[in-house]
Amino acid sequence: MHAPSVVRTAMLATALVWGLAGTGAIAQSDTATPSSGVFKAGEDLYTDCSSDDEVVIEKCYGFIMGVFDTVTYMQDIGVINPSVCPVGNAVVGDVRDEVLDYLSSHDRSFSAVSLVVNALTDAYPCAEAEEAS
Repeated sequence: MHAPSVVRTAMLATALVWGLAGTGAIAQSDTATPSSGVFKAGEDLYTDCSSDDEVVIEKCYGFIMGVFDTVTYMQDIGVINPSVCPVGNAVVGDVRDEVLDYLSSHDRSFSAVSLVVNALTDAYPCAEAEEAS
């Protein structure tokens, strides 16, 4: 009875893995082609995350948490090397602030997912987490 949902979850995870794996090289390059054909661009996420409307802010939180959890999952299963390592517990409001700071000072024409991954990598580098433990 649970097999279809397990298969569906595995398919979604695979799609996310391939989707994020393909954004890494582009996201790190300052000369990359701006996003096209993505579900959410960085400018859209910046608008959501800097809104005064609580409902819109919740959309921002949901997006960031989804990217954060996907990166954590991919690290856990060994698909990617650890790149996001918060010291202690990550609090969504603090993570949002880090992402918003990153979006404020970087080109927001890239995909929101790649920008969030870059923001998380900058804000929570694994080398610092290893030194703190």
